[in-house]
Parts: sequence; structure tokens; C-alpha cells
Amino acid sequence: MKGRAIPLLAGWRALLGLLWRAAGWRVAAFGALLLVAGLLPTAIILLTGTLVDAVPEAVRHGLDAAGGRPALLALGGLAAALAALMVAGNAIGYLRAVLDAAYTVEVHHAVASVTLGTPGMAPLESPAFADELEAIQEAERRGVLRQTTLHLFIVATARLRGVGAFAVLLGFAWWAPLLLAAAWQLSNRVVLKTIEKGLSAAMNDGAARLRRAEYLRSVVHEPAAAKEIRVFGLAGWAAGGYSAASREALGLLWRSRSAGRGPTAAAALGLLAAHAAVLGALALAAGRGELGAAGLLVFVQAVIATSDLGLVGESQWWLGRSLAVARGVEGLRARFGAVPPAEPVAGEAARGPAGVRLENVRFTYPARTRPTLDGLTLDIPPGQSLAIVGENGAGKSTLIKLLCGIYEPDAGRVTLEGGASPLQARGRIGVIFQDFVRYRLPLRENVGFGSLSLLHDADALEGALRDAGGAALLDALPGGWDTPLSREFEGGADLSGGQWQRVALARALAAVRGGAGLLILDEPTASLDVRAEAELFERFLDVTRGVTTILVSHRLSSVRHVDRIVVLDGGAVVEDGTHEQLMRAGGRYATLFSLQAERFAAEGAGADAGEEVAHA
Repeated sequence: MKGRAIPLLAGWRALLGLLWRAAGWRVAAFGALLLVAGLLPTAIILLTGTLVDAVPEAVRHGLDAAGGRPALLALGGLAAALAALMVAGNAIGYLRAVLDAAYTVEVHHAVASVTLGTPGMAPLESPAFADELEAIQEAERRGVLRQTTLHLFIVATARLRGVGAFAVLLGFAWWAPLLLAAAWQLSNRVVLKTIEKGLSAAMNDGAARLRRAEYLRSVVHEPAAAKEIRVFGLAGWAAGGYSAASREALGLLWRSRSAGRGPTAAAALGLLAAHAAVLGALALAAGRGELGAAGLLVFVQAVIATSDLGLVGESQWWLGRSLAVARGVEGLRARFGAVPPAEPVAGEAARGPAGVRLENVRFTYPARTRPTLDGLTLDIPPGQSLAIVGENGAGKSTLIKLLCGIYEPDAGRVTLEGGASPLQARGRIGVIFQDFVRYRLPLRENVGFGSLSLLHDADALEGALRDAGGAALLDALPGGWDTPLSREFEGGADLSGGQWQRVALARALAAVRGGAGLLILDEPTASLDVRAEAELFERFLDVTRGVTTILVSHRLSSVRHVDRIVVLDGGAVVEDGTHEQLMRAGGRYATLFSLQAERFAAEGAGADAGEEVAHA
């Protein structure tokens, strides 16, 4: 019992806390109206009994006589109670819509603050985190968030009516309401246990299966995979996989619910016996003349109203989902939202090119046992241009993620300019990742996101786009800076791969104009040919002189003009020097460079021969 009570209390605490943050005083008004709507039905039961008891005297002496006044008062009270119930219901209807909208926004804000507030990417890449997030999103898709206060109102008012009925029945016999309450609580316990199993399945194993099903559905319906699905004949597999994953997830939920059928039937028999005992006692009391018509009417209504101590239809299930979602949101915030943001470094240290130092850094991905980086030490002086090269899996991209503060090293230190951590120096770092984001937003945001302070500085944005070689792009877009870079939006335009490269480079250069002292290109040109990549890197180096720059590429010919080249292997620096120095050393870099040069030369000769044949 204690184990079940703790999650329930945690759910209520989380739900009420989110509601209060979402709407403040409106929640207090909602609570007051809820009390009125929940307690008035008990008052109506009592007033009905008073009216029935007063009617004979009113009929005998007339309403204008003293004997008729109790009937008039009861009738007036009954009318006032019914009117108040109607007004409270209408007010609740309006207020509920406001609260549900505010609550939905607050949940979105809470989840966004967690997903955007984690210092690095490690928590977001956790399968457990993904499952919890999917469960919350699935609840939203099913409309749980926008019906939270509706079902809270239904369940809470029902419980208040049940408590009122319990109090009324105490006037008949002390054991009667206790027996009925025990029967309803037994029924509740059985059904709530079934609901909890269903919720646990939906929030845990079911969430993982639903996540796979939703992904396969996106593969079937969204344009991204449409070409390959048709070329490779994957339509049947994708549709069948989605159906199978959906059935597996739903089967898990169905099995969790069907397991409680036997206990539910036993609880129903207990309810039947309890009601038969109380109603039989009422009938006997009335038969012996111990209970008049008015009293019998009141107590029978109270017996019927004790049903509100039991299940409240689907609303109780929906409220259970809402409590689970609120508990999940607060749980995410408690685990991932409690990390205070790093204080940025200010003053002279935050100006000019940024130096970088890595001291004996080791990093291992959670799912692996072998370190990706192991004992890596590297000093990059301010203003130097550095290329990081190595074979696939050498740790190049991992090193960049550590420099950007996306991951924290398991051991060692990563510092920038005077001992600042990457998190403290985030505003001093500009980067283009291999999978840079193509925002389906106007060109202004796509470039200005490099430095939000320059978002409305036309001269700075134009300068960044011009330095990136994209001046012609601005003239070609129908809406200029306000053109959405997607045809999904009215007036939008789609860009080629090369144009997106220029936009991404402009974003990085905007970061430099906004104060970044370290600029990184992490293989963003993997889809370009050697010549195009070399041209992009040369432009990058030309326009960022005086800024510390780091280039990552598997094509060695593209980065040979940098000030310095380091070769990674086995998670550590194995060679360090200029292109000429490393070639003279005849080590790993020289071998890799010569192999690539021979391959590119052969490809170039084949291309030239093809052109000659075409012209012949």
C-alpha cells in the first residue's frame, strides 16, 4: 500500500504544482468552484428530504400558514442550490478551457527546459530518457494534456459527493457508510491496480514499442524515405513492420488489462452484497416505522451517491494518465533540470582568438568499454589554424564534441582561454557540424543563429553571407532575408547542397562577428568533391584569420595549408606538425596523404579521359 501511495502522492504533487505554475490564482478559483459543485449535491439531497417532510403540513395548512413555511424555505433553498450548481458548472466550463490551455503550455515549457537545458547531449541520447519523453508525447497526442482539468473536475466532484453521502448515512447507522466505503475501496484498489499495470506498460515497455511503431509510421508517410522505399521495394516491409510493432505495443496493453478480470468480478460481488445489506436495513427500519418517507428518500439517495466513492468511469483512467504524465515531467526536471548553467567568462579573457588546452583527456561512450579518447593532450595557441585528421573511428568528431561542451570527459580537462570550461565559453565557440541543421526558417534566422545579438543587424548578416560566398543567394531568394528555406511554407525556397553549405558557413562566420574566438568545421563537406571542399576550407581560412580555427576532414589535401596538423589514432595524438614537416617525417600522415593523392590522381585521369571521349 505504501509503495502505491508514494507514486500517487507524487503524481498529485506534480500535477498541482504544474497547474499552479501555469495559472496561479485561476487554480484557486477553480478549486473554490470545484468545492461548490461537489458539495451542493449533498445539500440538494438534504433539502429534498426536508421538502418531502414539510409537504404534508403545507398541504394541510397551506403555504401561507406557519406550517407551510418549512416547505417554502426548503423549496427556495432547493432552487437556490440548483441555480448555484448551474452557475458553477458554467463558470467551471470556461475556466477549465483556460486552465487546460495554460497547463499544456506549462508542460511543453517544462519538457523544453529539460531537453534544452542539459549541458551536454549524453542525457538526451539515453534510451530511458527517449522512452520517458515518448510517453509524454504519446499522452499529448492522445489528448491527455488538454483534458486534464476536465477529468480532475469530474473525479474530484464525484469524490466530494461520495464524502457527503458518507456523512449523511452516518445519520442512519454508523456501520452503513463504513461497509459501503470499504466495498467501494476494495473495488477501487482492484481496478486501480489494473490501471497502474496499464500505465506502467504504456510508460515503459509500451513506450519503447510505440516509439518504434511511430518511427516506422514516419518512414511510411514522410517524404524523406519515399525514394528508397520505392527503389528497394520496401513498401510491404515498412507497412508490415509498422503494423506488427503497433500490434505488439497494443497487445502488451491489452494483456495488462485482461489480467485483472477475475479480481474485478470478485470486487463487483462484494459491492452487490454491501448494497444489499444497507438497503435491506433501510427497508426493515421503514417497515418497523423507525424511518419515515423523507428519511428513507434521503438515505436511499445517499446510498446511491456513495457510488462516487468508487470508479468514476473513464475520467479516472484519464486522470491517472495525467498524474503519470505530471510525475514523469517533474521526474525529468528533477533529474536533468537541476544542473545550474555554467557562469560565462567575462572581461578581457572573452575577447580576441581563444586558446584551447586538453590535458590527458579520456572519454568512453556509455555503450562501449574501450575509450574513444585515451590520454589525449593538446595545446592550441590563440589564432592558430589547426587540422585534425585520422582514420574513421580515431575520435575526431568526439574531440570536437568535447571542445563544444556537448560531452564531459571521463578524466582530464578541456579548457579555453584562461581556464574556462567549454560550457562557460559557449558564446565564444562557433561550429559547423557534419550534420549541420537546415532550419526550415527564414534565411535571416539560418544565418543569425550564429549570434542572436546580430539577428537584426543587416550589415553583419550580409557581411557573413558574403564572406561565405553566398551573396548571390540573397539576391535570388524572392523574399530576401525573410524567405523561408523550405517550399513547405508560402513564399519559401529550397536550396541545393552547395547553397546550404554557404548558409551554414555564414552562420559560423556570424558567430565570429558576434564574438566567437574559436571556430570549428567538423567534416560538414563530406558530400562535396575534393575540389569543392578545398575551396570551402580555403575561403574559411581566409576570412577567419586572427581567429583560432579547427578543421576536421578525412581528405588530407583539403587541409594542408593550415598552420598545424595533428593526427589522431587510438584516441591520442600520434603526429603533430605542419604539412611539410609531417611529409618529411614519412609517418602515418605521409602514408595516408600519398595513398589519397594516388587515388585522386587516378580518379582525375579517368574523368579527363571520359571528357575526351565525350568531346570526340
